[in-house]
Formats: sequence, C-alpha cells, structure tokens
Amino acid sequence: MTNKCIVIIGAGASGYFTAIRLKELNPSVEVMILEKTGKILSKLRISGGGRCNVTHDCKGVSALLQHYPRGKSFLKKIFHDWSVQHTIDWFESNGVPLKTESDGRMFPESDSSETVAQLLEWKAKKLGVELMTNASVVTIVPLPAGGTYRWQLNFNTGGSEVATDVVLAVGGFSKESQYNMIAHLGVKIVSPVPSLFTFNIPDATLHALHGLSVQDAKVKLTGYPETYHGPLLVTHRGLSGPAVLKTSAWAARWMNERAYCTTALVSWKNLSEEEMREFLKTTLIENGKKRIDNVSVDGIPRRLWDYILQRAETPTDKLEADLSKFEFNKIIENLCRMPFETDGRTMFKEEFVTAGGIDLEHVNAKTMEIKGVPGLYATGEVLDIDGVTGGFNFQVAWSTAATAAEALAR
Repeated sequence: MTNKCIVIIGAGASGYFTAIRLKELNPSVEVMILEKTGKILSKLRISGGGRCNVTHDCKGVSALLQHYPRGKSFLKKIFHDWSVQHTIDWFESNGVPLKTESDGRMFPESDSSETVAQLLEWKAKKLGVELMTNASVVTIVPLPAGGTYRWQLNFNTGGSEVATDVVLAVGGFSKESQYNMIAHLGVKIVSPVPSLFTFNIPDATLHALHGLSVQDAKVKLTGYPETYHGPLLVTHRGLSGPAVLKTSAWAARWMNERAYCTTALVSWKNLSEEEMREFLKTTLIENGKKRIDNVSVDGIPRRLWDYILQRAETPTDKLEADLSKFEFNKIIENLCRMPFETDGRTMFKEEFVTAGGIDLEHVNAKTMEIKGVPGLYATGEVLDIDGVTGGFNFQVAWSTAATAAEALAR
C-alpha cells in the first residue's frame, strides 16, 4: 500500500461501514480491512434470528439515548451527526429498504440478514476496499516520526502491514487480555463483562412451562434499584425475552459482581400492586360461578394461571366467593412478585454483547480518535458502549463508523 492508507481491524458491521463511508467520502484513500478469521460479517449474519435488526425506529436523539446503559452522554453528538434516519436513508438509497415492526425494530424487507451482508460486501468491493482474512493482529507498533507510515501491524503468522491510520473495529471482547494488542499504547480499558443475556433458573417446575410467553411483564432484581418491563419468555433453562434482556443490560456489572446469583421477582403483568388487585378482583367477580382453576385471566395463559395457583397453594376446587383474604393475597403476591433464584446466565441467540471496552474518556467523540494516540481510532462494540436489544447496538456501529470515516476522509 502507498500514499495515505488506512487499515481497519475487524470485518464486522462497524469495520465494513467505516471502510465504505471512507471510500464514499474520499475515493483516493486506500483502505484495507483485516479479519483474524476466515469469515466476514459473521455476527451480522446471525443477528435478529438471521434477519438482521438493522436499527430501531426511534428517530429522536433524546429518546434514542435512553436505550443505552453505557455511553449515553458520549453518543449525543454522534447520533446528531449520523442518526437513525441517516441509516435508513443510506440503506434504502443502496437498494435495501427497511420495514418497521410493531415494537419499533427495523429489518430489511427481505427478512434476511444476507441482504445486508451482501450489500456491504458488494459496496466495499466496488469502492476498492481491500480485504485480508486469516490475519490476526497481535501488536500495533508506532513507527518513527517523519516517515510515510505511522503504524506497523504484526500478525500471529509473522507477517506485518503498515498504515498511516488504524481503526479498531474488533467488536466486544469477553476478556481484558484480548485488548493486549493496544495495551502498550496506554489505552485505558474498562474491564468487559457480558450484557444482554438470559437468566438460568434451576427450577424444574418453571422449565415445564418452556415456550410460554406474556406480552408485558416486569422484572425486578432483589437489591437492584430499577425495574424493567416488556415481553417475557419462559425457556427450558429459565427466563428470557425483552424484559429480562433489558434487566441484564442495565444490571450487567451488578450481576457480574454477584456471579449471576440473585433473586428475580417477576410481575406477570405490568401493573402496580393496587392495579393488580383491582384487575384480579374484577376478573374473579366476572367468573364468580366458576372454579378458581377455570377462570380466564386476560393476558395470563391458562398454563401460567395454573402455575400461579400452584405456587400460591390455592385450593383449585374453590369458587371465587369462597376465597379467603389470605388466599387472595397469596395469588396477588405470585402475580406481582413471583421469586426465582438465578444461577448463572445464557448467551442470547449467539449474539454476544459486552459492557466494557475502550474507556470513552479517552476517545474524541467528534472523530473517534483515541486521545493521546494520534492515528488510532475505534468504532462499534470495542468501545465501552452497549445498548439494549432492538437494533440499538447496530445503530452505534453505523454511527461511530460514520463519525470516524468523516474525520479520516478529511
């Protein structure tokens, strides 16, 4: 490579988009993507169940920022410069129209992540971006000042590459030791911990309900101050769904400190206790001539209602009118605060997201350049930024990549 050349480490969504935007803005710049494996855009391909949740229909910056447990302040200007609408417009102008689902998630109209992956591959190739796979970088070494190049990147195979600028788009690492390639440069790393995971719950009676879901539940961790709500799914290992994933994202470090062992309190409907009491009272009165186990409860599947009665130790042959105050309160307790002991976590659909990475205090939000290390940039999940599920992490990938590309193209 000659002249001004930029090497991007990582052939994921953020790495590819940085390269593409760079070449769109400045076609004369030479750009190379290095990928340590033989696969490219692998995480993008499996995301959203193979559909690729490109972004979220949350176009106001203030509202968008509320979906990021870490990085909210840092992202404010970045989202103004490259917004959700910019993302939508870019994909649609390149032949990949997006559709919005009822919960705001946005997918390609094809419902296939291959549509997105193939666009990024084709666009990069058309613009002249070079790609080198099976190139695992072990060290990034600054070269003496005054030369054409500022960096030498050394591979585990013994080879190397030189560059004027380097962009770290390596994704989220699970271990701090995986940042060793830049440790000697004084780049501060916030120790990574998992985010967006489901709860392992060793309760066979709950496992028997696997596949059951409710539309709007609440989850509260004992000792953690916040409560999160949304759809909830029972799996053969425990609990999943947006309500759990939101909880795991915001409480990622808190749960890590406790080795993922805590008590999760589940409210099967997103109601206050007072509202739940009124709701149940009205439901039971409307079904006053039925046995308690034959009552139809709005939003509570029959299998779940049977389970709630079992946990509340309610005699199922009773009529509504025969329920004692104590029995009614036990049902309310299990509707509002059913406790489950968590014992570990499970990665969500092979989509690994971390809380942690390059400390944002050491990154220039206007350029994505690492402060004190001229010519070294970072985009995407390698940064200490993570969002909840729903397309928010991909939006960070597109926006930080666009910001870095704009700076480098200048």
